[in-house]
Parts: sequence; structure tokens; C-alpha cells
Amino acid sequence: MGAEFSSVRINCHMSEILDHPDASQAESIVFPKDLPWANNYEGGNLLVAQLSKFDCGGIAISVCLSHKIGDGTSVLNFVNDWSRMTHSRMTTTLAPKFVGDSVFSSNNYSPIIAPQMLSNVSECVQKRIIFPTTKLDALRAKVAEESGVENPTRAEVVSALLFKCAVKAASSTTTSMLTRRPSKFVHLLNVRSMMKSRLPQSAIGNLLSSFSTTATNEQDIELPTLVRNLRKGVEVAYTKDHVEQNELILEVVESMRKGKKPFDDEYENVYSCSNLCRFPLYKVDFGWGKPERVSLPNGPFKNLFFLKDYKIGGGVDARVMLQKQHMSEFERDEELLELIS
Repeated sequence: MGAEFSSVRINCHMSEILDHPDASQAESIVFPKDLPWANNYEGGNLLVAQLSKFDCGGIAISVCLSHKIGDGTSVLNFVNDWSRMTHSRMTTTLAPKFVGDSVFSSNNYSPIIAPQMLSNVSECVQKRIIFPTTKLDALRAKVAEESGVENPTRAEVVSALLFKCAVKAASSTTTSMLTRRPSKFVHLLNVRSMMKSRLPQSAIGNLLSSFSTTATNEQDIELPTLVRNLRKGVEVAYTKDHVEQNELILEVVESMRKGKKPFDDEYENVYSCSNLCRFPLYKVDFGWGKPERVSLPNGPFKNLFFLKDYKIGGGVDARVMLQKQHMSEFERDEELLELIS
């Protein structure tokens, strides 16, 4: 009950999708039509999976889970459990642990009765950017020396660079960032391991919080400054009680009270980052081998970065959603081109 499965035929070889110069446009064909990031689904199901069969014999499996049920980690848990059971019928998996009101009680927060962060894929385009291991490691070493941050992570350095390039692209029509309002950078956090009563990574629910940093001038978007601020934000986040002091939920509830969008107050642009690096995306095996590529659909809205491991090595596969008029300037950024070329 509540789950929908469909099987479709795609009349081309999988290589035409994998080799397509515009990855996000080509990959969209393997997702259920018009469903990813939809604000409402008339079918009423909470989970939709699609098996796509190519002419060459290759297949793609896509899964969409309602955010009413869980977050990105919840989707990955479902896919991993599904693949393990398919691979071996002798495999046993733990029953999913659904947590919701038991963690974020409606006694503490107002009930959210309508979507507060609506998807709008029409206003953005997605680009796939690969950061190779060698150049990324060199940049991490350079940033560590200049910022004083010990062993900056791949996600810290890549997200900082993407934010810097995006802010520059958005401000390219003015003579200086100083003539514009500040920009905000929000990092989403999986708080399962950050709770006082730690939850297993297998817990199903919207177990998220966030921390943020702002940029008011050119110095604020320099990589050493950004990485230093991001590291400080993570360290502060680990000291918080994410039940009573959940920055993301508090922002959503406050936005409901004011009748505005979350994080949409006095800022010129708000950018968000979801870091999926170190998730075992490329270890999923339904019995036919590990995937050639793990992808995400375009959306859900502008100014969003998704980071995940590249298939091989220690590189990063970034999916960047920006407004169409900003993407062309973003892609021409010399600092970005030097790192990915």
C-alpha cells in the first residue's frame, strides 16, 4: 500500500545517456515523468519506483519518496535494503525505524500543514560538474595552509568554491558586491548521529537541521574565509540540541508565522548545499553489478548544490542548480574552469 512500481522501455542504448554532454537533460528520461520534486502527486502514493529498460540490455532504477515520509538518507536506506534483499533472498534487513513526532514533537513546534519550501524547477537549470581527485587534493592543501583549517573536507572546499562562483555570477551585473544585499549559504545537516540520543543511520524520517554563513563583501567569499566559517558552523552545530534548537525547523516555523519563504528575508540570494559524499551510492547492487552512474533529477529549486562521491577515486560529482541567466556566467568562472579542466 502506498508504493507504485512501473516498468518502461527506452528506445536507445544506455551509452547515449551516459555520454550525453548535458547530463541532467539526458538523465531525466529515467525518472517517472513530471514526478521528481512535484509539490503534489495526484497518484497519492508515497513512494514511486521506475525500472527503465534500454535497447542494449542495460537498466536504470529510479526512486521517488515523498518528503512527508523521509529525507534523502531515508531514500538511500530504502534503496540499499531493496537491493540487498533482491541480491540474496537469504539476506535479512532490520525493519525500518520510522521516527517523526517521537523526535520533533508538535508540542514543541507548530504542525506543518502545507509545503513550506515549494519546488520550482522551471526557474533553474542543472549542470553536472566533476572535480577530479588530484586537483581537488591540491586545492584542499592550499586552502588548509591559507585558512588554518586542519584537513578541510572535500565538501567544505567544493561547496565554498561553488558558492563563491555562484555569488560572483549573480553579482556580475553590478560593479561590486558591496552595492548588493548580503548572500546567505545554508548547509543541510543529517542529524541522526548528532542527537543526544543517537539515532541509527537507518532511521526513516526528516532528520535534518542546518547551519549557515553570510557574505557581505568580496573578502567573505574568498575560499579561506568561507572554509573557516563553514568549519566553525559545523563545530557549533555539534554542540546544539537538534530537538530543541533545530535551526532548519525553527526557520520554517518562523517563516510560517511571518507568511514568507524560509531563509528569504534580507538576503540578495540564498544558496543551499546538501552533501551526500561518503554515502555508499555506488555500492548498491541488485544482482547485476554496481551502477555505472548515480544521478539526481533537476530541481527542486534554484541556487542548490548536491555533492556526492564520483564513481572512482576521491573526486566529487556536483549537481548545481542556478537560474538560467546566472549559469552561463558561472560556467565561465576561471577559478572553476582551472579546477575541473
